[in-house]
Amino acid sequence: GKRLRPYTFKCPKPMLTVAGSPILKHIIKNVSDQGFKKILIATHYLGSMIRDYFKNGKNFGIEIDYLNENKPMGTAGALSLIKKIPNDPFLIINGDVLTNIDFGELIDYHEKNSSDATMAVKFFDLKNPYGVVRTKGNKIVGFEEKPVQKSIIINAGVYVINPKTIKFLKRRKIDMPDFFKIIKKKKRKTIVFPIHENWYEIGNFQDYDPVKKIKRKNFIWKK
Repeated sequence: GKRLRPYTFKCPKPMLTVAGSPILKHIIKNVSDQGFKKILIATHYLGSMIRDYFKNGKNFGIEIDYLNENKPMGTAGALSLIKKIPNDPFLIINGDVLTNIDFGELIDYHEKNSSDATMAVKFFDLKNPYGVVRTKGNKIVGFEEKPVQKSIIINAGVYVINPKTIKFLKRRKIDMPDFFKIIKKKKRKTIVFPIHENWYEIGNFQDYDPVKKIKRKNFIWKK
């Protein structure tokens, strides 16, 4: 949460407030409402605040356990700390992402495509904030008001992973894109799952300040 200082000097990023509750509480409600029974939360920086707030999850309708990092291990490295590897594909969500996607659909998509690692992605339009002047030599031939330059595909911070891929991890710092590279290098199948639902990542002030004003209904899953 360095890019969100001073907010994160005394608060871990997943505990920053959106629509009256911590980001992580919204994430937990979404997965609980969609039928998930147990989650693991990886903690390091000010992790005691997260553990003290959620405890074992009983008050939130879900069983919670923790992966405590002695040092930062990246968005994938903490998976190497899992003691009891799940038998089925499991969902991973970054602690700064709010979305109302159907996680069940994501897992079904992963399984139907016989994927080993699936990354949810979002299409993002790069917009030029300025009016563009088209010229030929020194002559003006046209104008274009704040055009969309191109559409790119971005990592949405939500994944489904097959349990057998965990063996490719060592207990070291590694982020999820690099983990996907390792899985692919091992000749395993990696695919994307395009999402069209609402999606917000709270990575910096430019992201967080607008999201603070968004109503809860925009990122809470509905049947």
